[in-house]
Order: sequence, then structure tokens, then C-alpha cells
Amino acid sequence: MAVKPQGLLNRETLPEYYEEDRLVLLPRDPYSLFAYWEISVSTREHIRESWGEDIWRSSFPVLRICKHRWSRQGTIDNVTDINLKHGANNWYVHVNSPDHFYHAELGWRRPEGTFFSLLCSNLVRTPRDSISDLIDENWQLPDWKSRKLFRRISVYHLSSPELIRRLQK
Repeated sequence: MAVKPQGLLNRETLPEYYEEDRLVLLPRDPYSLFAYWEISVSTREHIRESWGEDIWRSSFPVLRICKHRWSRQGTIDNVTDINLKHGANNWYVHVNSPDHFYHAELGWRRPEGTFFSLLCSNLVRTPRDSISDLIDENWQLPDWKSRKLFRRISVYHLSSPELIRRLQK
């Protein structure tokens, strides 16, 4: 009895939308974040009905980026609002602080200027842009070896690839 291929093997495609209200924030590098989201049709319709057609048409989506104070993850240090185009479902965000915690909120700015928060993302931490200040003793070079290595670097002003080539000889 032969097994019939199913799912993607039948050239079925993934759905464009899943009808889930969701906002996800990802750290891309030390200076940027990536956010993607989906707001279900039923949620949009509920807001449109609650606010009325005129207010809905004159409001616009906003992605709010919240930077947390380093010492206290629950304390928000800075908030940046990014005005979005209707229909946008993802955004790259430039941030100025590596090694910090961020979360995002997606909402609408109403005509009178109030922000209506609809979705809240996960908390993320951007990576460092420098060498870690943590030293793992299990992987540390002996003093004599590190002195020899640093002496070679400083005397010859070697780049990393050149240093590796010379050490392998």
C-alpha cells in the first residue's frame, strides 16, 4: 500500500494570515530590532464598530518601542513611536543602545492624539557590541601563553587572519 504525500508535498502553500492577534519582537543585531505582527479581521472590525467609521478612518497604526532601564527590566526608560502605513505587517527598528531590553506595543493613534494599545510583544535584549566582560576560567589561556600571544600582536601589528596563519606554522 503506497503512502500518499500530504501537505507541502502536494504544493499546498502556507496561509498568508492565521487570524491571530500577535506581535513578535526579535533582536537583529546590537543596533536594530525586527517586529512582525498580525491583527485579525475580527479585531479590526470590533475596533471599527466601537470607534465609529469616521474615527477609524482618521486614525493610523503606530509601533511603540519601549526601552527598559538596564538595572530594572520593568522600568521603561524611553519610548519611541513609529507611524506606520495601513497594511504594514513588519518593521525594522534602529535602536541606539546595544545590550538593552526592549518590548514593543502595536496600537492606533486616534485623531485627538491618544494612543490605543492593542498588542504587546515579548521582551528582548539586544546583543552586545563589544567583547564580553565575563571571563570563563575553564577556557582562559595560561598567563605565559597570553603574554606571548599579545606580544606577537603588538610587535607585528597583525590582523586576526595573519596571526592565525603564523600560529599554525
